[in-house]
Amino acid sequence: MNQCNNCQSYDIERVRRKFYQRFFIRRVIQCRQCDYVQKFFKYDFLNKSNTAENK
Repeated sequence: MNQCNNCQSYDIERVRRKFYQRFFIRRVIQCRQCDYVQKFFKYDFLNKSNTAENK
């Protein structure tokens, strides 16, 4: 079960990706409580760069 990284809520939904995002992003999840958007990338190096930007 997935939960939001921002508010720890389990009330989340999947968001449809744009066409160009399908090459790099596995799935996009948005929290219904705080509207936080979380992206799961297909490639490791993108995951590392994304977490550095958010902190």
